Amino acid sequence: MTAHSNLNGLRVLITRPEGRNEELADALRDAGANVIIEPLLRIIPLGDDDPEYPRARRLLLDLDHYQHLIFVSTNAVDCGMALIDELWPQYPVDVQCHAVGAATAAALRQWPWPTAALSSLDEAGHGSMNSESLLAMPALQDVAHKKVLIVRGCGGREHIAQTLRDRGATVDYAECYRRADTAVNAIELQARLDAQQPNVVCLNSGETLQAFCARIPASQRGNYSVLLPSVRVADMARKAGFSEIILAENAGTTATLAALSQWQRDHHVRQR
Repeated sequence: MTAHSNLNGLRVLITRPEGRNEELADALRDAGANVIIEPLLRIIPLGDDDPEYPRARRLLLDLDHYQHLIFVSTNAVDCGMALIDELWPQYPVDVQCHAVGAATAAALRQWPWPTAALSSLDEAGHGSMNSESLLAMPALQDVAHKKVLIVRGCGGREHIAQTLRDRGATVDYAECYRRADTAVNAIELQARLDAQQPNVVCLNSGETLQAFCARIPASQRGNYSVLLPSVRVADMARKAGFSEIILAENAGTTATLAALSQWQRDHHVRQR
């Protein structure tokens, strides 16, 4: 059993993109929870037919012009490193790599590069592991006249790039994938929720929260307890009409289980 083996009977809906739910699902089951998997997003790597693809390819082909390379997620690693591996038979040197979060760092370590250059946030799975933590790292303080390339999906937050530009860096985006809805529609999701009656819905990102909101009417959102990975996403959820919010330290598995464990204890106390 895990350190958080007190989730017996808890029904948890996890909604990460297709192919990203297995690790969390296994950990939840080991802790005694009943797991419902309903991906709300798909990750689609860019291809030749996408208008953004030539720009991403060109920027990654010029990777040796950059001093810092930032991967914002495991999806960014999967899609970005596949393209880098194709374009660079011998990987460039003198590029310092950064990962937002332990899962992203672990994904990077599956490649022969950029492990040697990698500086990552708390790899033990503790701490906020978010954009703000990345920006607090010593390596990204003195970036005046430096070039930074951020690997991400199309769209997303501008906070990292804007902060680094304010510090004097030149920042570009290599956008290597798109997010798209899964086939489940509002009626199907509602039927699944009604049938399974999860105690908690895990929404691991702002995009996943938005995908959930697109399928759940505002009048019904107060019926669900939602677990969220940051204060920023929690604020989005409150504005969207959710009232029972469980805040995890980050989107990682360890932090998710810890937050659920604490909520389970608090919930039992409130029900007495």
